[in-house]
Amino acid sequence: MGKYIIRRLLISIPMLIGITLIIFLLANLLPGDAVTAMMATEAPVSQDAIDQMRANLGLDKSIVVRYAIWVKGLLQGNLGYSHISYLSVGQVISERIGPTLELMGISLLISIVIGIILGVISALKQYTVLDYVLTVLGFIGRSIPVFFVGMLLIYFFALKLPWFPVSGMSEAGTDGGIRDNIWHLVLPMVSLSILRIAEFLRYTRASMLEQLHSDFVWTARSKGLKEKMVISKHVFRNALIPIITLIGLNIPVLFSGAIIIEQVFQWPGIGTLFVTSVTQRDYPMLMGLSLISSIVILISNLLTDIMYAVADPRIKYE
Repeated sequence: MGKYIIRRLLISIPMLIGITLIIFLLANLLPGDAVTAMMATEAPVSQDAIDQMRANLGLDKSIVVRYAIWVKGLLQGNLGYSHISYLSVGQVISERIGPTLELMGISLLISIVIGIILGVISALKQYTVLDYVLTVLGFIGRSIPVFFVGMLLIYFFALKLPWFPVSGMSEAGTDGGIRDNIWHLVLPMVSLSILRIAEFLRYTRASMLEQLHSDFVWTARSKGLKEKMVISKHVFRNALIPIITLIGLNIPVLFSGAIIIEQVFQWPGIGTLFVTSVTQRDYPMLMGLSLISSIVILISNLLTDIMYAVADPRIKYE
């Protein structure tokens, strides 16, 4: 396992190099730049002033030179500086990534727990009324867009029933606190969780049913093992592999969902920062966010492979 992890980390190096190249090219192929975005909201400025601003930001250099400067900064742990706020990209992301990780982490944890439990129940109660109800709810939850769920929750639980706040992480004018933070977290967390719960429910049910009809399950029962032991030790453990795969796939997907939900609920995470960076053509910030997201995907894939071996000792990595 140790050799496998080291090999995967070494393979990730050329992948990261390719990712930086793609991110840089895509960001710089966007029409306009930070200067034109700023000029669109200000009084007319002379061409000389525009050229001077581009020179100050280094936008007058060739794309190859700019890429080399950016990569050199990355090797030194410097993601660059925002073209809009002139703040360190790393500093801004470090301040914004906490709220996003909080929202994503709690949503994923709740989705895994509730989705797996409901999936197991649905599989064990196959073809019962409860199974049909859970299956229908799973299809509905999988079909509704995340932003629409958020809008429905705002309408019913913030406007019609003013139980929860609709924006931010804490009450305006206060220092907040754990209780206030949790209260603001409920609606965006539920919005992100419903789709994930439906996915885990469906995959868990299908994986459990596949294992329940396997020969080794009939053998275990014929040996006189208790049904609880058969389900927990044999069926559920063997059903974990596709579920672990789904968990690994959902980590990067949650980033895209967070971008939408953070806009709906004005959650101060990297989702809102990403949208702002796109509209303002803030290339350094946009590239820093994309690079961080790519690293998260690589790490999630590695953790998924490691969890395979933990869930099923038969899986060996050389």
